[in-house]
Amino acid sequence: MKTKLNRRDFVAKSVWGATASLSLPGFLQQTLLNLDARAQSLPSPGGEGPIVLLMELAGGNDTLNTLVPYTNSIYNEARPTLKLGAEHGIINITDKDAPSAAGGVEPLAFHPNLGAFNTLWNDGEMGIINGVSYPNPSLSHFTSFDYWHSAEPNSVVKDGWVGRYLDNQCDGCGATTGIYINRRPTLAFASAEGLSPTVTFANPQYFNWNDQVSLGKEKSLEGLYRNLIGLDHAVDDGISQTDDTLAYVQRAAHSAMISTASVQSAIEQGGTLLNNSWPDNGLSRSLQTIAQLIKGQSETSIYYARQGGYDTHNNQIFDGDPLTGRHFTLLQTLNNSLDAFIQEMKLQGNWDRVLILTFSEFGRKVIQNGSLGTDHGAAESLFVMGGRVNGNQFFGEYPDLAEDARIKNNSLDFNIDFRTVYRSVLEKWMGVPASAMPAIFPSQPVNFDPLDIIKPL
Repeated sequence: MKTKLNRRDFVAKSVWGATASLSLPGFLQQTLLNLDARAQSLPSPGGEGPIVLLMELAGGNDTLNTLVPYTNSIYNEARPTLKLGAEHGIINITDKDAPSAAGGVEPLAFHPNLGAFNTLWNDGEMGIINGVSYPNPSLSHFTSFDYWHSAEPNSVVKDGWVGRYLDNQCDGCGATTGIYINRRPTLAFASAEGLSPTVTFANPQYFNWNDQVSLGKEKSLEGLYRNLIGLDHAVDDGISQTDDTLAYVQRAAHSAMISTASVQSAIEQGGTLLNNSWPDNGLSRSLQTIAQLIKGQSETSIYYARQGGYDTHNNQIFDGDPLTGRHFTLLQTLNNSLDAFIQEMKLQGNWDRVLILTFSEFGRKVIQNGSLGTDHGAAESLFVMGGRVNGNQFFGEYPDLAEDARIKNNSLDFNIDFRTVYRSVLEKWMGVPASAMPAIFPSQPVNFDPLDIIKPL
């Protein structure tokens, strides 16, 4: 993934193309044989390269109760009911304090439900990036989502940062190079050029063709698609030379046919997972699907999972008890699900291939509100995890909680632009050259130097 590949060269050299008859149905074999350089349909060879798991905490995670500044008097006064302390079982980070934007350092503790996070930190497999946001932050869910997904804050664009990365660095990669486990696509994967090789599905069991020829249709679904993409003619490459609209549809059909076969093949090859202790929740099921695809050597470089529910305006806690409520449950689910996934990666021998990045569209305000909750804020803390992560390290500065340091009605100010975090993942982990960054990030922050989030070899 470090160089931009040409599809025609790839087809000529691909082991997949040469051995397709061993694993694909006949009509998909013909699709591959007729595929030319204009059709985005082939997986890249290997299945052994670096993997990114983007873990979105949708709704706006409350950083101050996730990574707790438990000795800070401003925190304790601003949250008389929501505050967490030693009496609640917070997990102190005892080996070092975080650099503070207020000057000096800030002692921090993990929420009591983040025991697995603490283990990763102590084992040197987690880094913490504090004070992350962007200039003039939006406190709207929809607008801020668009900014984080497009990596173009304060702009209106139609493509996403992952889509631009794949368009610029992955010409010739397979139709499942990016996978989003959800019912709806994400703007992050959107491609302005229509080349980004990504798919979206919530359950791989239903990511397939629903052929209803038995209901009396004149042609089977296979037959309809063979006709659409020109496979009724042995010498036809399947892409119209004269009709651009038809060519686009035909390329999409090629990609869809191959991506479904690729996902089903990887799921089947993955078989039973090695970790037999997974929590029973939606996030866990999404991560189990990803783990199975990785085990089955899916040609996927970027996975994207989502946990919703972090918009904790009310009932962030119940009845004045910080060890109850929505945020308590959400972090418990996140911790236990990610822990099960990480244990599976270690059992598979794939942990050194994986980098996990958590993020939310914004943090929450410093002060609690009158509904046992917190309102939309700005800066937040991100967690980066993996076997090769430069762990046990703080990046950026924990924001200054003082009233005169806040922005936008009691929101935390930032000191690390989120685009810098994205660049760090692509450049330090995926091996994308610095020269590609202007195409992937058309607007760049003032300080855009990548963070040293990966251990040197």
